[in-house]
Amino acid sequence: MSSRNTGRRLAFCLALLAAAILGFASVTHAAKAIRLGPPSVSTGGVGHVQATSATLLGAVNPRGAATTYYFQYGPTVAYGKQTTPATLPAGTVRVKVGQAATGLLPGYHYRLVASNEKGLKPGKDRTFAGSKVRKAKFSITKPTAPTVYGGSLNLTGLLSGSGNAARKIVLQESPYPYLAPFTTISLPILTNSFGGFTFPVARLLRSTQYRVSTLDPRPLYSSVVTIDAALRVTLKVRTSSHKGLVRLYGTVTPASVGARVSFQLRKAARPGNTEKTSERTTKFATQFSTTAKRATKTISRFSAIVKVQKGGSYRAEATPVKKGTFVAGDSTTVLLHSAPAKQ
Repeated sequence: MSSRNTGRRLAFCLALLAAAILGFASVTHAAKAIRLGPPSVSTGGVGHVQATSATLLGAVNPRGAATTYYFQYGPTVAYGKQTTPATLPAGTVRVKVGQAATGLLPGYHYRLVASNEKGLKPGKDRTFAGSKVRKAKFSITKPTAPTVYGGSLNLTGLLSGSGNAARKIVLQESPYPYLAPFTTISLPILTNSFGGFTFPVARLLRSTQYRVSTLDPRPLYSSVVTIDAALRVTLKVRTSSHKGLVRLYGTVTPASVGARVSFQLRKAARPGNTEKTSERTTKFATQFSTTAKRATKTISRFSAIVKVQKGGSYRAEATPVKKGTFVAGDSTTVLLHSAPAKQ
């Protein structure tokens, strides 16, 4: 073999060796670059929303080391809950991830968190809301008439939107003059499968504002409903030997000295043009009046001797001197006969 060929072969081998050394150095440098920091994290959207559960989505790049990830979520950016941690093998490719979260309510915050041997990296905070989620909302049915003093009532309503079933709620009140903070007056109950609920109020002793609240870390409140308490009125009749001349008397509870008591006759009426009066067929017209006087600490009394000109069904309506704590209340009706016509 000539010395020229031997030289060429030696040069070729040296070149291969140099290339191998450079390639190894490049790979080593790239590997070191990949492991320079914590994983790359991106918080994504939400999928598979079912009532109060959903799948939280995101992406993680392990950046060359085994990486653990999980989602944090809760009513504020303090979160408070997290999913079960999962692991990704060492790699340099961005991997899409998703985990199921329960007890997730509209408005909750969430983020993806990942960590490896180089450190921990949280993703950007996002809020659980969007077109796939109907925000929960309360509606309460207000009674059409005031509740008589000391009487009971049922407050019914509906919680609509996502996560409305089996939500723990309570009833809160603020009595007239509505300056005190709302306080809880009921034991917790659960909404039914449709979000419906009913709260009984045993005794209404003054006009009161009510609202319903969830017991979540960040409560959801209903709009405020005002229930008017009406004076309790009784009416009795004592006839006389003179036809048409009667004594009308009764009580007003609680005591309401100076309250105006009107004796009203029920008459036929034409339906009105408003929703409130469209189905009205009768109305009451005042025929006589008097004033309630003190009887005891809890009861006022009234009495009037009148000559009935028009027979029919009468009631007594008591209107308080000052409106607010109570509204006007009505008695049941009594039948009165008119005085005979003059000959």
